[in-house]
Amino acid sequence: MILIMESIPDMVLRGRGVVFRLEAYWVRVVRGRTTWTVPLAAISDVGYAEGRVRLELAAGGEGDSVTLTTRNTTAADAFVRRLRDAVSRVPTAENGPAMVIAEHRERPRLRLPGRPLVWLACLAVVPYFWYFGTAIKLVGGDDSAAGALLGVSMLYCPWGVVLLVKGWRDVVRDALILWRRGITVPGRVRAYKWSSTGSDGSGEYRPVYEFRTLEGHKRRVTQSVAHTHKGEEGPVDVTYDPLSPTRVRGERQRQLLVRGTVMMFFGVLSVVLLLVPLCVIVVSLLTD
Repeated sequence: MILIMESIPDMVLRGRGVVFRLEAYWVRVVRGRTTWTVPLAAISDVGYAEGRVRLELAAGGEGDSVTLTTRNTTAADAFVRRLRDAVSRVPTAENGPAMVIAEHRERPRLRLPGRPLVWLACLAVVPYFWYFGTAIKLVGGDDSAAGALLGVSMLYCPWGVVLLVKGWRDVVRDALILWRRGITVPGRVRAYKWSSTGSDGSGEYRPVYEFRTLEGHKRRVTQSVAHTHKGEEGPVDVTYDPLSPTRVRGERQRQLLVRGTVMMFFGVLSVVLLLVPLCVIVVSLLTD
C-alpha cells in the first residue's frame, strides 16, 4: 500500500469557501475553521461537472457528500484524475461517514497593520480629500479653483500611471492567471532574498519556494513580487502556472492581491482626476 500511494503526488484544490487537500491516504476538506479528514477508503465516487467537484462517501445517505465549486478547470481536471486514481487503488469501506474525523480550530487573532503603514496610508489619502473639496468649490462656481486642480492633477497623473502599471504587471496580472489555471501543491519556503530599496537601509524580501510539479519535476523559484517584511521559512502551499512554472505565488497571496488592487485603484483615480479640471477649462473656453 505505501509503495503504491507514494506514486500519487499531493495536490491542493481551492474553491469558494472550501479547500480539498489530497494527501497519501486521505483527503482533507477545509471549510472555515473546520477540517474533515476523509480516508480514501471512505470515498465511493468522485464527480466533476460544470465546475463542481463532488466527493461521495461510501454507503452514505443523502447529504453524505461535499462539493467544491471552482472556475479553474485546469486544476479541477488534474485533481479529479489523481483522486480517482487514488480511490481506485484502495478497497471501499462499508461505512464511509463513520471514518470521517472532524477538527475545529480556534478563531485566529486579528492582526492589524503596523503603525508606519497606517500613517503612510493616511498621508496618501489626504491630498485626495483636498482635491474633492476643491472640486466641490469649482462645481459651485469658483472658477479660480480650476488652476489649482489642474496643477495638482498634473503632479498626480504620472504617479497614477506608475501605480496602475506596477499594480497590474507585478501583482494583479499573475494573480488572475494563477486563479484561472494555476496548480497548487505543497511546498516550502527555503529562504528569503533581500534587496535594498533605499539609502536608509530599507529593503524588501522575495521568498524562495521549493516544490514539485504534478509531473514530478522539482523546482526552486524566487517569487517575482517582494514583501516588505520577512516571513517564516517552512511548509506552505505553492501555486504555479503549468505553462510557465517560474510564475509562482505562495504565502500571503491575499495580501498581495489586496495591495495590487489598491495600487490600481489609486492609479486609475489619479489619472481620472486629471480629466476633471481639463473638462472644466475646455468647457469654459468654449463658452466664453
